Amino acid sequence: MNTITSGIVRIEQPGKPEVLRYEQTEIEQPGEGEVLICQKAIGVNFLDIFFRNGTFPMPAYPALIGLEAAGIVEQIGNGVKEFAVGDRVAYYGSNGAYAEKKILPAKETFKLPDDISFEQAASIMIKGMTAHMLLKQSHELKAGEVVLIHAMTGGVGSLLSEWARSIGAIVIGTVGSAAKKDLALKRGFEHVVDLSAENFDERVRQITDDKGIDVFYDSIGVATFQKSLELVKPGGSAVLYGWASGMPEINTAFIEQRKIHFVQAILNNYPAYQDKSGKALPEIFSLVRNGVFQLEKPLIYPLPNANQAHADLEGRKTTGSIILVPEI
Repeated sequence: MNTITSGIVRIEQPGKPEVLRYEQTEIEQPGEGEVLICQKAIGVNFLDIFFRNGTFPMPAYPALIGLEAAGIVEQIGNGVKEFAVGDRVAYYGSNGAYAEKKILPAKETFKLPDDISFEQAASIMIKGMTAHMLLKQSHELKAGEVVLIHAMTGGVGSLLSEWARSIGAIVIGTVGSAAKKDLALKRGFEHVVDLSAENFDERVRQITDDKGIDVFYDSIGVATFQKSLELVKPGGSAVLYGWASGMPEINTAFIEQRKIHFVQAILNNYPAYQDKSGKALPEIFSLVRNGVFQLEKPLIYPLPNANQAHADLEGRKTTGSIILVPEI
């Protein structure tokens, strides 16, 4: 059987961004029920960092990395009826997305709407589903509620903030620098706290007249979780979905005393993410079409520079979404 050459990124072993290695490899032709995708845009998510640094161990090394991408069907295997060569497609939740070409089961691939670009798809699928998990499942946010969103200019944080505002919630957000605060203010958010220069708990108390918040969504962890917890109204919600600064200790006694609803939200356990058919995405794509999600042009890195993309994301030097492209 003829083989196909594809550039890929592998993790040699768990570690810093330098363990990501770009190389050429040979892959087989698509088999029964499979499609070969020529990839145009590859999503970079903080989840990828956890796989790279060993927080989520791989079964064996070297290992592939990456969970979402969009591109064009280049070949189809026997038995594939739902796709044709030239179809615009996307996928999520299938490991090994950091590649020029990718073979996948057709059932894990779905057609991309004509009005959603490859870059938009790679920027929005996992981040959009994460936002949906948080705002609709972890704590169903309602108009008038006061919500604290950490890292509000990040990939997920930007979507969370915009969606929460569209619902009618009062959004308070934190950022990590003066430049990111300026960006959030330009996006029309009134209550923005710069963690590098302000005490966010004091600012939140001022903004709320010491009445507290209904819910917070925290992807930072140790540096923010406990102080955020102390701001929650009795009966409110605390949602932890990431730990960029480390996993915090959970003060269960305080949570029980205040009757706080605590959720550790894990995307891999979310049924909509487990279903790889794309059924969870129409609402996300609709928010793009309707302008709720103001998707700025993502930061673009060539696929061979995946290690630099990881370094910049992990160093909190980026805002919005990051994508890799095989050609630039």
